Amino acid sequence: MKLIPKNSYEEVKSAYDLEQNGRIKQRLHIVLKAFKMKSSYKIAEQVNTSHTKVQRWIKRFNKKGISGLKDKPRPGSPAKLSKAQIIELDAELCRDKEFSVGWRTLEVKDMISKYFNVNYTPFHIRRLLKKMNYSRVKPRPSHVSKKPIEGKETARQIKKNSLVWIKNGQSLQKMNLA
Repeated sequence: MKLIPKNSYEEVKSAYDLEQNGRIKQRLHIVLKAFKMKSSYKIAEQVNTSHTKVQRWIKRFNKKGISGLKDKPRPGSPAKLSKAQIIELDAELCRDKEFSVGWRTLEVKDMISKYFNVNYTPFHIRRLLKKMNYSRVKPRPSHVSKKPIEGKETARQIKKNSLVWIKNGQSLQKMNLA
């Protein structure tokens, strides 16, 4: 692929030196090699990538210059909760709940709709909790004879098949005593 530069070698070299993003830096490296070499196969071998990728980035550089090497916006709708709202939700979930060992998915769904007026499906709530570093666990009550009073109360609170979410690193025993 023939390089038809809109920018000089020095401009591309300075952009390469200043770039922080590794993906864009690799693309600039490909273009720098294309100034001196003509074969996309040889460039691909030197930068350890495919020749089609080399051709793609040279073509984009020919059309749009250095700005053509940046990532295009990705499709998809924007997040319904902002980062600040997710931090606020995490703080709310970390607070101790009375008579509970963790959070059920539907409880978190109700909390999000109540506090932030946003509706998510249970599937998306689970995905969001995973992203927030929560684990889905099945609580097991401790043996009744171990701590007679607390054991019976905990056993009453936990349904046989209930799954709850707790922050990674927390133990259920600690949560049971809360």
